[in-house]
Amino acid sequence: MSAPPPLASILIVAYQSGPDLGRCIDALDSQTCRDFEVVLVDNGSSDGAVQAVAPRPWLTVVSSPENLGFAGGNNLAARTARGRYLVTLNPDAFADPGWLDALIAAADRHRDAGSIASVQLLESDPDRLDGLGDPYAPWGGAWRGGRGGLAVPVSESGVFGPCAAAALYRREAFEAVGGFCDRFFCYYEDVDLALRLRRAGWRSVVTPWAVVRHVGSGSTASDFVLRHATRNRVWTYVRGMPAAAALCFAPMMALLALGALLAALVRGGAQTRARALKEALQGLPQAVRDRSAISGYARSSALGAMTWSPWRFLRRAVDVRPLPGLARLLPGPREEAAKVAAVIVSHEPDARLDAVLDAALAQCARVVLVDNASGAETRERLRGKAKASAALTLIENDRNVGLAAAQNQGLDLVRREDVDWILLLDDDSVPAPDMVARMIDGWGRLSDRRQVGLLAPRLTDPEGTLKPYLLCAEAGWHLRRGPMVPGAVVRHGIFAIASGSLLRRDVLDVVGPIAAPFFIDYVDIEFCLRLRRAGFEIVGIGDAVLTHRLGEFEEAELLGRKVALNTHPAWRRRLIHRNRVRVWRRFWRDVPGWVAWDMAAALYDIWKAAAYESDKRAKLGAIAVGFFDGWRE
Repeated sequence: MSAPPPLASILIVAYQSGPDLGRCIDALDSQTCRDFEVVLVDNGSSDGAVQAVAPRPWLTVVSSPENLGFAGGNNLAARTARGRYLVTLNPDAFADPGWLDALIAAADRHRDAGSIASVQLLESDPDRLDGLGDPYAPWGGAWRGGRGGLAVPVSESGVFGPCAAAALYRREAFEAVGGFCDRFFCYYEDVDLALRLRRAGWRSVVTPWAVVRHVGSGSTASDFVLRHATRNRVWTYVRGMPAAAALCFAPMMALLALGALLAALVRGGAQTRARALKEALQGLPQAVRDRSAISGYARSSALGAMTWSPWRFLRRAVDVRPLPGLARLLPGPREEAAKVAAVIVSHEPDARLDAVLDAALAQCARVVLVDNASGAETRERLRGKAKASAALTLIENDRNVGLAAAQNQGLDLVRREDVDWILLLDDDSVPAPDMVARMIDGWGRLSDRRQVGLLAPRLTDPEGTLKPYLLCAEAGWHLRRGPMVPGAVVRHGIFAIASGSLLRRDVLDVVGPIAAPFFIDYVDIEFCLRLRRAGFEIVGIGDAVLTHRLGEFEEAELLGRKVALNTHPAWRRRLIHRNRVRVWRRFWRDVPGWVAWDMAAALYDIWKAAAYESDKRAKLGAIAVGFFDGWRE
């Protein structure tokens, strides 16, 4: 009796892949989803990389005597594959452990999506994007969205199509439109497939936890890339672009091709481009015949999914679209006996961490403590704490990776467990004994609680500097202070500080991780604004209390008056102002009133550093550098 088909078939086409192939396969050994097979096509290569891969029970090798290209190789693998989902993966793409799980979960949520895109990071610098979906302009240009840009997460969103270096295709959709076009060989074959899927009525989604690190086409000759990309760009346009748009934008496409040819006369590659355009023209009769077949199953123009902004096209920017109704696609937490896990990040903590751990262990079924390179004595003490409690897991980092990356380590661990809520805590923020219960109780009393993604407690501090309110906005320039007093439930919060935030686990799956490139400051604000953009609400619960310390305090005197100032050293000032500018640039359309308010707060911080604080020159210089860094990215 044959084995039942796997849920997913991962298709890898190897040609002179070298040691990258072994690393790619090793990463699949660590996948949290185990219901898959791998079909590895040896595409006529001679470097021995395929033969060097150790056998696995889930690995099938298919040999081709000749190089069929990426398109033909994947089609060959797809004919061998048995899975419900076909997942293409480049041999130089290294998947995070939860990559396949995230792709399949997104496909299950979005039944009308023919493809799911991964978040591709540069292997050489994982804080930078290799690509976030493939945008496509109506004049025929396609690109990897945001390649080289800062890898700030996006919530689950619509994209034109995925880059096939790491993409899931629904088998029924893939087969219905005929898979990849063999004649393309490689380059633009995934854009052509995305356009045909769009024309057939399928959409495409990128999901935030499906992450791969991609080396890219380092071993591919530039003339080879230029030839295939130039030729296939024309074929994609002729085959799939709706007639009205094709007639309208064909002159623009021709001008861009001519401009590229003239530029190549200066930079080099003109002969290759000219030959590629000649090939494209010679292949037009077949492309026109293909167009007739594609029109036969077309149900959509796909124009609405294309990138119409010339600015985005010139910048090769990300183009992701919010998905309405995400809240309706999620199961929601259990309303009875909800299970809570906590993630705590420490770095050279003081004695307050003991109180934080005790409070978290008393209120949560599971606690993960991520220590960011504290000293040896502190580490030993934390190990003792972990040994004393089966509910406490300690993750030790050998360097300070930042608050955001450390939180992601804990979040990625607990979100795959049977929990409903995740509590975030700093090492100096002590929850009241009933804080978690009061937040969940407040959520349970809301009639429209399905759209609530994050709960926030009332903050207090020994110095009395924390004001008990939550900044709120429903839309546009609207901005108000929601008093966080006992008995209050404050709706439509703009953001809540990370420490004390109670996140719905299922919402985290679609909103994505914390922005690791931010390192520390504004990570909670960026996350909350992303959560709001995805259609979820932040709610403050006035009966829940967290004792929190915000920054450092310095006593200063101005005009004979002594004041206690909340302050930060120069290095933190640089991060604060760099990250606030990053947030302004991304979310000014969503919450313009808050952005204006935060700009005023930035000016106040500059005045405070100049008028009150010590080490003025260093702090003001750091603020200036931070602003510059934030704007130039």
